[in-house]
Amino acid sequence: MRCAHCGQANRVPELGSGKRAVCGRCKAPLDEAAAGPVVLTDATFDEGIRSGAFVVDFWAAWCGPVIDALAAERTDVRFAKLNVDENPRTSARFGVQGIPLLIFFRNGVEAGRVTGAVPRGQIEAAIQRYLAG
Repeated sequence: MRCAHCGQANRVPELGSGKRAVCGRCKAPLDEAAAGPVVLTDATFDEGIRSGAFVVDFWAAWCGPVIDALAAERTDVRFAKLNVDENPRTSARFGVQGIPLLIFFRNGVEAGRVTGAVPRGQIEAAIQRYLAG
């Protein structure tokens, strides 16, 4: 399980009643239901999106968060954020020219994009279109 706070991948064994898993790096609770977006970097991007359905928010500090509320509410897809100002290699690799930009990935492969500040309903429709099933 990837830590929502620091992005560290953690192995989580079966836990006994009342026990909670914590991140091996930052010691934050590993609670999938309460997890927010994973913070990705140039160094962690490929490993971070390798398996499952992901919505990656390519953003910058000056443009504000886009997906935090959805990340807190949905468990069917994982959400991640990549700060384009701090991670230019990955931004260039995906041709990011305008932000915010959401790129939808399934098992590490790009499935679709939504560019610009769009309403929540449009993001949810894109999740259904690009990641359902």
